[in-house]
Amino acid sequence: MGQIEEGLERALRTRPVPSSTGARLRFLLAAHRGSTRRVAAVPGVSQRTVQRWVTEKPGARRPPGPTQVRAIEEAVLARWQPRVRARRRAQAEAEGFVFHARARFGFAAAAGSSDDPRVRWITQDLPGEVAPTCSAS
Repeated sequence: MGQIEEGLERALRTRPVPSSTGARLRFLLAAHRGSTRRVAAVPGVSQRTVQRWVTEKPGARRPPGPTQVRAIEEAVLARWQPRVRARRRAQAEAEGFVFHARARFGFAAAAGSSDDPRVRWITQDLPGEVAPTCSAS
């Protein structure tokens, strides 16, 4: 996902996404009504592995690997606040939206010269017709 799509997805959230892997797993379990089998299908592991990740027993707990952590994060982001995202997306398509971006403009020059690159804010008022093309989901 590119930076523009990530920025749009961040703008669609009203509450922070769970940050720890344990909280993300608890969210996925709640979204799948407690079914470890369905949660296991998300990162592509066995049901027993998910049970080891979420167990309360101190010696039996095993952390997920980096590939599984990324898969869990993507699954949570895809399922986070679907009604809020749909409502805001419909509002953007109907009314349009304002897009803010930061970019570095300038030439390769010595530091302190007038051609030295500087960060500039770009603000663009976009019509609602471009809203469906801006996000991938």
